[in-house]
Amino acid sequence: MLDADPAKLTKTGSITITDGRIDIEGFEGDGTSCRDVAVLAMCWAIGKLQADLLATIERPGGGICAVN
Repeated sequence: MLDADPAKLTKTGSITITDGRIDIEGFEGDGTSCRDVAVLAMCWAIGKLQADLLATIERPGGGICAVN
């Protein structure tokens, strides 16, 4: 990711956040190292969370977030 070679995710997976740990599973990338996949996966997750946050703020039931 620190060079000019293109890198992208080719498969998305899941990210589990717990106290003191972030587990990334099922993601794959093209032109990526393990570190690159971790960075791209976290960027992907941040984008998903931000989009759902905005949808939830916009109107009740607007997002896909659920509190159990």
